[in-house]
Amino acid sequence: MASPAVTARTGSSRYLDAGDARLCYRDDGSGPALVLVHGWLLDSTIWAAQVTAWSSRFRVLRMDRRGFGGSSGSPDLASDARDVLRLLDRLGIGRAAILGMSQGARIALHLADTAPERVACLVLDGTPALAGLPGDWPSETPVEHYRNLLLAQGIGALRDELATHSLMKLRTRDPVARAMLDAMLERYDGADLFVAPPASIEVAPGRLAELAIPMLLLNGSLDTPVRQHVTEVLARLLPVAERQVLPSAGHLACLDARETYSAVVLEFLTRNLNRWA
Repeated sequence: MASPAVTARTGSSRYLDAGDARLCYRDDGSGPALVLVHGWLLDSTIWAAQVTAWSSRFRVLRMDRRGFGGSSGSPDLASDARDVLRLLDRLGIGRAAILGMSQGARIALHLADTAPERVACLVLDGTPALAGLPGDWPSETPVEHYRNLLLAQGIGALRDELATHSLMKLRTRDPVARAMLDAMLERYDGADLFVAPPASIEVAPGRLAELAIPMLLLNGSLDTPVRQHVTEVLARLLPVAERQVLPSAGHLACLDARETYSAVVLEFLTRNLNRWA
């Protein structure tokens, strides 16, 4: 595989050549590094409203995961985790805070488990059900149904159905937030629905109690019952975890409660600045 290389800036975006993928990322601010890892269907523009506040204290790195946003490549969670480390290596960054949103929380936890020396602290936002957690966890994303819908009726019908999903429902009436979400959904092409299921990157439940890294567990108060319950279970299992629930926000809390979300994350990161040393 070719050595990763960074190409010139294109607007607010830069590109990392990962050999089998061209990864779009954004690099704002200076100071201790914070890496943002987005969820399914979405891309790194979801945090556009928070970057200004965070980049006043931190170097904020946002990368579109493989197959999403401006990044090419075949979607794969294990590759996404390696891509985070690849980006840190290319930029000469030894340790970073990781914010994993929704499906991105799986990647953040995997990095804390497999490369703890690279992780200063974690923010887990709207974490999905993880394999092995105690309890009964109903599926919130029927992949086979979505695949069949795409094949039978096309990407427009799939996007229309996904827009009504509880995980995609905005609670704010802010037209800027609505436009941001609509633009991300319009960029989603459904290609990941035809990728073979990736190898599991789940952290074994017994290992969770050994992850001695400060973690902030976030939910909107109107997040789905499954996501809220997952956070409650993680709060009991993780040894250095604190929980925050953002009022009047759904699963997309960073859009629903932009200023509160920004302030809560910034306070947590600032309080743990010594972890980067």
